[in-house]
Amino acid sequence: MFGNIIRTFRVNNGLSQTNFVDAIQRSNSNFNNLDVVTLSRWERGVTTPHLKRQNELLDLIGVNIFDVWEANDSQTVLTGLTNKFNNNGYIDMNMHVQTEVTVINSNNSFLLGKITKLIDVIFEYEDNVMLSNLEDLGMSRKVIIEKIINQYSGELTLVTVNGQLIGHLLSANYNLAADFLEQVLVSKEDRAHLVVTFNCTHYSSFTDTMGREAYKYLQSLNPDKELYILLKSKRIFDLFFSLGCEYRSVRSNDRSMKVMNLDSKKMKSQRTWMDIIANYKGEENE
Repeated sequence: MFGNIIRTFRVNNGLSQTNFVDAIQRSNSNFNNLDVVTLSRWERGVTTPHLKRQNELLDLIGVNIFDVWEANDSQTVLTGLTNKFNNNGYIDMNMHVQTEVTVINSNNSFLLGKITKLIDVIFEYEDNVMLSNLEDLGMSRKVIIEKIINQYSGELTLVTVNGQLIGHLLSANYNLAADFLEQVLVSKEDRAHLVVTFNCTHYSSFTDTMGREAYKYLQSLNPDKELYILLKSKRIFDLFFSLGCEYRSVRSNDRSMKVMNLDSKKMKSQRTWMDIIANYKGEENE
């Protein structure tokens, strides 16, 4: 598919292989070693470049990379990750669980009043430093989530099975960290895409939470913005470490947690991330 796309683009724009190579090299120095012979092999499907180079080239010619990466069966793609977060004894791992996904943002934040028990589960189970700092200010848990959603471009995704929470993700913009946990940011110019809290206990919730968030992150207009994920769970730490995230520790009010970070170039260079996001896009289009 990669070869067909670049050949179609080149032919439709009236470019010879030599002209196409010249144009690509002028646009991105990473392709200075590209020559006509290599391009011809790519177009014929004889060879393909590394995933990172494929995505860079597709970006250059204006192709949405997620129109290229077809969704595979999510269970197959995530098999290697399953053991890192499947620990829910109430769900039969051999059956296809029927999940319910709820996304709450500023347009429907009134729904928070209907899920206060699930909010309590997140606060009590995660022991999240950011959320604890906000609780210390005297705000109720519902008000905290409402504040993050309405004042910091937040979004809460919940995945449940028969009302039982099996996955969640709360995102916000960098201003939340600047106001309540500035140690998360490496400088005043840091404009990170922030995942305030995340967990999942079954592979079926991973695509709907982190797959969705990773896709949103890659749509950012700022290519230098990094993805930061705040967490304490060793199980989830191991999961993201295996997905190429770097990490550091932050401490506040005698509490500590990890900040996992990943940039868009590294994410696009890893097939596992591409498969995760492609599966999210596949489910979205069903």
